[in-house]
Amino acid sequence: MNKPVVLVSWDGSSEPFAMIALDAQANFDWLLFDFSGRHPPGPIKMRGQPVVMLAGQTECKGEIYQALAEHLASQQRVPDYVALIDDDIILGVSDINRALHLARCAELDVFSPTLSHDSDYTHRWTLRQPNRLYREVDWVEVMMPFYRGALFLAGRDHYAGNVSSWGIDKYLIPTLQQLLGMPQTALLDAVMASHRRPITSGQKVYRNGRNAAQESALLKERCQRLIAEQKPELLGSDWYRRIFVQRHRRTRWQQLKFGLGRPLRRWLEEST
Repeated sequence: MNKPVVLVSWDGSSEPFAMIALDAQANFDWLLFDFSGRHPPGPIKMRGQPVVMLAGQTECKGEIYQALAEHLASQQRVPDYVALIDDDIILGVSDINRALHLARCAELDVFSPTLSHDSDYTHRWTLRQPNRLYREVDWVEVMMPFYRGALFLAGRDHYAGNVSSWGIDKYLIPTLQQLLGMPQTALLDAVMASHRRPITSGQKVYRNGRNAAQESALLKERCQRLIAEQKPELLGSDWYRRIFVQRHRRTRWQQLKFGLGRPLRRWLEEST
């Protein structure tokens, strides 16, 4: 009953699992989330794969977190690991199997494959580095994260109201990891995926009246309160500084320099 669960997003009309190479037998259970809400939920076969369909008209990935947590809770199921993979990620079943194997070997609590250098990306540190299996990081992005099932479900009440998913990766999950004693987080350089759509700006205002940055700020404040209430000894730690204090947003001048430098980096990457 604790078999891993892998959820892949779907627009409800294009080919399901369009970017997933079905190149091996899945050592996990499939969930397909129809974010158009057009298809009825329940067990079904898609492209020859036995899947459980979840569905709902969502605005962004935070609502998929909520729907998955509610589904697992209703089933009284705590999988070994839980993954939520976006529909624009190129990855193979064999890659997912290998990622789960490496995570068990390294006793990881949170992990993610790394990105190819021709991916659309936000953080350069998420790109694959050669000649290593994995490297420790403080957090992983929401585009294709894997979590221990118990850790994911511990966030159930905190996902509610966050439409964009901003702040779940950077603030909530690391906070819950510290509170639950599940701190092992890594990027898997031995497993590479590719992200094929441009990163959105996050400026959309959702039906709750907030944009993604506002949702992230609220979740950050909530996590800081949780730390202060439940584990105040972390308030002055290096971990707390990296998560809650260190600046990660570039100034306009830094954004300009980064934009000018990206074509040069791309050229260097392609020429070596």
